[in-house]
Amino acid sequence: MTLLAADQLDWYVGKPWAMIIDVRNRREYEKGHVKGAVNLPYDHLLERVCLPRDKILVICCERGAASMAEGKRLAENGYEVKTVIGGMHAYRGKYLVMGEEL
Repeated sequence: MTLLAADQLDWYVGKPWAMIIDVRNRREYEKGHVKGAVNLPYDHLLERVCLPRDKILVICCERGAASMAEGKRLAENGYEVKTVIGGMHAYRGKYLVMGEEL
């Protein structure tokens, strides 16, 4: 698992070899998220979803703690994972989609 600064997240948006996963709950996701991010809440993420093993999984949450925990678990299961330090609280990039733009 690799840590990313929030300002590095933009580089992964739209890349065919990366999947951005927002592990917050649906309500938090709808308030604002990274363009193209898939909302997969962290509770039982591995048990419910078949994630692609041929992509880098970029995990974000509200402040970084949940994505660190999920990222560690995914990495232990053989996925290539990057987590965003500070999460959506720290992200101010050009791909921020706010609730009214959904």
